[in-house]
Amino acid sequence: MRNKTFYIISIIYLLIPNIIYYLYWVNTALLLAGIILLLCILYKSLLPECTFPKTYIHLKDICIASGVAVGLTLASGITGFAFQTMDHWCHNAKFQDLLQNDWPLRFPSNRPVMAYYFGYYLVPAAISKMAGHISPAAILIWTSLGIALGLLWICISLDRKWWAVILVLCVGDFPRVFKGIASQGSIQLYRYESIGVEHWSNLENLFWAPNQFIPSLILGGMLFHVIRHRLDYALLCFPTALALWWAAFPALVIGLITALLLVVQWLRWGITFQRLYQGVLLPCVAVLPVLLLFQSHPHPPENGLIWEFRGDIANLLREYLVNTLADVSLFVIVFLISRRAGLPVIQALPFWLLICIALLFPLARVGKVNDMLLRGMMPILILIGCCLLYSFTSQPLSKVLAALRGNMHCIVVVLALVLPAVVGIGRLHRAATYNRMTALWSPSNSGFVPIPYDAYPSLYETLRRRWSQQEAEQYLGKPDSFYEKYIAPPPAKDP
Repeated sequence: MRNKTFYIISIIYLLIPNIIYYLYWVNTALLLAGIILLLCILYKSLLPECTFPKTYIHLKDICIASGVAVGLTLASGITGFAFQTMDHWCHNAKFQDLLQNDWPLRFPSNRPVMAYYFGYYLVPAAISKMAGHISPAAILIWTSLGIALGLLWICISLDRKWWAVILVLCVGDFPRVFKGIASQGSIQLYRYESIGVEHWSNLENLFWAPNQFIPSLILGGMLFHVIRHRLDYALLCFPTALALWWAAFPALVIGLITALLLVVQWLRWGITFQRLYQGVLLPCVAVLPVLLLFQSHPHPPENGLIWEFRGDIANLLREYLVNTLADVSLFVIVFLISRRAGLPVIQALPFWLLICIALLFPLARVGKVNDMLLRGMMPILILIGCCLLYSFTSQPLSKVLAALRGNMHCIVVVLALVLPAVVGIGRLHRAATYNRMTALWSPSNSGFVPIPYDAYPSLYETLRRRWSQQEAEQYLGKPDSFYEKYIAPPPAKDP
């Protein structure tokens, strides 16, 4: 399979929930126009003018990606097979609400549309509606397909080196290893507070937010492919727009990076109005209703500069140094070591742009638990990981070892790229220890019980009881919002 075909398949995967969105989340006047616009942009993507280098995806890699994707899906807990983090109470409640209620979701039934990104959940929920019950098989297949697509994007960009693909997923967890080592010596690097300045690797995020892991993986891998082969950055506009209905923060971050790179590209190469209109403006118009849906909250999410929410500035500075500056410094050192050793390196501009964003993101807070940092960093870490590992995958391993042998540089590279995998191994070991199989073999030792889908009457009640009233209300829509007045379908009348 050629990568141009793979690009179209990835777009179609992201597109399907957006088609469902237009079928159920907008009024009749916009329904047909929105679907036609999405299909027209898809058709434009099929035309031969969207050029890709002749890279082929081999059947062997597809099989490996499928196997790894199924394993990660089962380990993530989203199907109820293995250990589930607290956020799975919310994931399960969304599937249950989508199964038992009419679309779009409203709470109560005659209130405004819930203002949340349900893209990931819609296809498994639609299959579950047809089956009459939650279908773990549909969740498994749909999730595995998305993860496999993302893994393959990284794979073909890193010369089919699967060890590098796995390491990319672990990039960002070095501070957690560092803090773990310090805790063994009873050293407290900083005091934990309710609003943290900390990013997690994509593998760690998989166990909390698989709905955001998938678009981060696909968009991050796709953008790196474009960067590596110096393709038109406008190729990212349509998939990024589609991903907004899947995961707002990762999509917005990729949109920001793509926009900045597009500006530089246009300054160098120039831009015609037709290319601007077809490649950038039309995808933005197609997802404008989704953006307006996110703007229909009664209250905006908590936001501001991080020190406005923290009392102890000295503690905040220590946390920033440990969690952000230490990790980003390692990224920079590895990049400079690779360049000095004569290894191939990626274009400097995208890499330094990513470094700047990684340094600046923790300084602002958006969301109750700083969601913009936790989820927005996901595609950034994918891209940084690909940039660093590109130097070690584009050359034979013997040449890489020869370039690094005999100096301390090799130790720094191992610390930055390999040591974070320890955290990921720990999470996978946890999933292998606590799951349905171990519960059957040794019930007394496993203690694993899947979180029920119908534990609470609704998603709202799940959020209110498991988290807080504030968390529950952030999903509600505003009665007099522009979206509710002019875009949403009319609510069903009470019988």
